[in-house]
Amino acid sequence: MTVQFLSARMPAGVMVILVVYCLRDLPVTEPRALAPLAALAVTIGLHLWRRNALLSILGGTAVHVALSSTVFAH
Repeated sequence: MTVQFLSARMPAGVMVILVVYCLRDLPVTEPRALAPLAALAVTIGLHLWRRNALLSILGGTAVHVALSSTVFAH
C-alpha cells in the first residue's frame, strides 16, 4: 500500500522540488526572468496537453534556449 502510494506521488513531488530549487534565485523584476518563466509555462502546457514527459522537457528546453540566445541575449 505504501509503495503504491509513493510510486504514484513521488514523480510529481520530485519535479516540484526541482522547479523550486531552479527558480529560487530568479530575479522576477528583471526582463531576463521571462525566458525561464515562459519555458516553465510551455513545459506545463505541453504536459497537460499531451501527457508526454519527453515532449514537455524538450519543448520547454527549446523555448528557454531560443529565448535566452535571441530575445534576452546580453
